Amino acid sequence: MSPLTFASIETIPLVLQLAVGLLGLIVSVKGRARGVSGLMVAAFAIMLATTVMGIVWQFLALNVPDWSESGGLSIDGIRWIYLAVGMVFDTAWLLSWLLVAIAVVKSGRTSRQQQGFAPPANYPMGVQPGYPAAQPGYAPQAQPNPPTQQPPS
Repeated sequence: MSPLTFASIETIPLVLQLAVGLLGLIVSVKGRARGVSGLMVAAFAIMLATTVMGIVWQFLALNVPDWSESGGLSIDGIRWIYLAVGMVFDTAWLLSWLLVAIAVVKSGRTSRQQQGFAPPANYPMGVQPGYPAAQPGYAPQAQPNPPTQQPPS
């Protein structure tokens, strides 16, 4: 097999990751309308950019033998290039996952910090003092019977 074939096979997981990242970006952008954190959108955008750069790097790395044969780069120079590219990719991945973690923690914190609880409009309430207990079934009472006032004795 040729190096191009190997590089194409190696990019299959990256293309799948690109599809999943694109789906995640679409869902997170739609979620922004419902109050989802913008950090999640940023995280998916960074993941997508890093994935695209990884695919491009797969095909650029095919020219490494030409770089060394041309005499333009030594083995140490090529190692430095791979080190720099690896550090950029790792930093971008770390940043994207850090943004995901912050967005998840931030979204969980807002629901816990809500003060007070308002039940839905049709939620049955407990018996109020001075009113008779509700009868089982669904028929509502026409008028609640207020407590009768007795004159002081």
